[in-house]
Amino acid sequence: MSSAFKHVELYGGAMEANVPSNFIDVSDIRQVPDEQEVYLSTEGFSSLIFDLRDRVTHLLSDKEVIEYHLADIVDDGDCIRTWTINENLELANFR
Repeated sequence: MSSAFKHVELYGGAMEANVPSNFIDVSDIRQVPDEQEVYLSTEGFSSLIFDLRDRVTHLLSDKEVIEYHLADIVDDGDCIRTWTINENLELANFR
């Protein structure tokens, strides 16, 4: 039986993550911008996108920075909701 996740290197090995084992690297199929790593479910219903964004220094809170970047990537009229977590979390499948 195969593992639920597989280990992948991102950005030429600068980062690593575990992604669902049924996800494929989209760059094997089509061109992906340099600042992105994109994985697509083989079932075609889900995607996982890692997107490096520019540092924002003119905003004071993490919430403002998140909202700034989300507003940059969503279409006008889309709903954006953010939550602030006040503790450090270790994600088992992301390092």
